[in-house]
Amino acid sequence: MPGTVEVLLPIAEAEEGQKLRLAPRLETVAGKTIGFINNDWLALDITYDEFKRLLQSQWEVKGFIEKRKPKSSPLPPSDLDDLARRADAVVTGLGN
Repeated sequence: MPGTVEVLLPIAEAEEGQKLRLAPRLETVAGKTIGFINNDWLALDITYDEFKRLLQSQWEVKGFIEKRKPKSSPLPPSDLDDLARRADAVVTGLGN
């Protein structure tokens, strides 16, 4: 008995006429606060610790804010709002 396979295309659809803009690039990260969204990817704590060490030692970043979220789930709106208020730039997770 043959089965069926449903193939899903994981692409977000924008509303007609909707344009998404990228945030302006920072000229430098020196003196800035960098946010990190930890998506619980394997070994991400180790990776982020190294990013933070390099950002502070080589680029004089002022500080860091880290938010955690469970795998395959959105960050709570309150955490997004906090990052928007307090961070100058955000690293939004890693995966493979």
